[in-house]
Amino acid sequence: MNRPGTAARDLAFPDLGDLAHLDTATMGVLPGEAAAALHDAVTQWTRGTGDHGVWEAAAEEARGLVAGLVGMSACDVALLPSHVAAATTVARAWPDARVVVPEAEFRANLLPWIADRDRGAVRLVPSPATTDALCAAVDQGPDLVAVSSVQSADGLRVDLPRLVEHAHRRGALVYVDASQSLGVDATLGRCGADFIAAVGYKWLLGARGTAFLAVRPEHQRRFAPVLTGPESCADGAIYGAGYRLWDDARRFDQPQAWQAWVATAASLRHLCAYDQAELERHATGLAGRFVEAVHALGVATTPADVPSAIVGVTHPDPQSAVQRLREAGVRAAARAESLRFAFHLYTTERDVDRAIAALAATTGSTT
Repeated sequence: MNRPGTAARDLAFPDLGDLAHLDTATMGVLPGEAAAALHDAVTQWTRGTGDHGVWEAAAEEARGLVAGLVGMSACDVALLPSHVAAATTVARAWPDARVVVPEAEFRANLLPWIADRDRGAVRLVPSPATTDALCAAVDQGPDLVAVSSVQSADGLRVDLPRLVEHAHRRGALVYVDASQSLGVDATLGRCGADFIAAVGYKWLLGARGTAFLAVRPEHQRRFAPVLTGPESCADGAIYGAGYRLWDDARRFDQPQAWQAWVATAASLRHLCAYDQAELERHATGLAGRFVEAVHALGVATTPADVPSAIVGVTHPDPQSAVQRLREAGVRAAARAESLRFAFHLYTTERDVDRAIAALAATTGSTT
C-alpha cells in the first residue's frame, strides 16, 4: 500500500509545486497517471482511433473500485453523471415519503428531496445538523433520512453508523451523499446505509461528469430508473422495443461521458492503492492539527461532531481572505461566513503550517 503525505505528493502530484491545495471539497487534484490516461484518450479521439468500448471498460473498472470503497459488489453500483441524478433517482421512487434532511444541505442533496414533495412531508433540521439532532428528527417518524456524510458548508461530519442504526430501528431508510468524504472515509463501507452516492471530481480525484449510486440489494428491484436507456437494459441491445432492465443497480445507469470516465477510473486506481483507514487518519489528523493552531490564534472553527477532513473557520470577510490566501500560495474556499479548508492524501504538514501563517495574516493574528 502507498503512504499519504509528502512522498505521495511528489510522486503522483508533481504539478502542485509549492501550492497548498486545501480545496479538495471544491475540486480534487487529478493524479499524474490519470492526466496521462485522459491525454491518451483525447489523442485517440482527435486522431479518429478512439475505441468507446475501451472507455466503457474504464467505467466498469471505476464501478468495481467504488464498490470496494463502500463495501458492496460492483453490480450494486450505478454509474451516473451527477449527484443530482443519483438523489433524484431515489427521491422519485418514494414520492410520498416523509423525509428528514438538514436545512443547510448542499442543494444537490436538498432540492431533489423537496421539489414536487408536499412541504408538510419534509422536516428540515437546522444547523448544526449533528448526529444527535438528526437522531431526534428521526424520532418524529420519517420514512427516509437524506444526509451528507460531511456537510459541504462547514465540514460537520455525522456518526453514520450510529445514525443508520437509529433510523433502521425506527423503520426509516437512509440516503447518504458521500461526495465530501468518499475516498478518505473508512466508515462508509460498514455504515449500513441503504443508498450511498458521490461525485467523482472531489475526494475521488476524478473528473466532473462522473458519479456513483450504491443501492443495497434488497432495494434494487423496488423501483425503476428515472431515465431509462440502453444502459439500463440487461440484453445489451441498442435497437428494438423489447427490453429487460438489469435486476441490480445497473438498471439506474445513465449514458457515460467516455473521456471523463477514463480519468476517473485512473484516479480511483491510484486512490485505491492506499489503505482507506490510513488515509482517513492522515486527513483528519492534519485537520485536527490545523484546528488546534487556529484556536491558538484566537479564531473559532465551526462545530465538530466526528473528526472530519474538512474544517470551517469563522472569518469576518471570507471572500477577501480567500484571495489573500491564494496570493500566499494557499487554496481554500469561502462558504457563508467562514473559510473552508480540506485535507487529503497530498496534503503535508508544510501545507498546514503555510495555511496557518497565511490565515493569521488575514486576521491580524500572530503565529
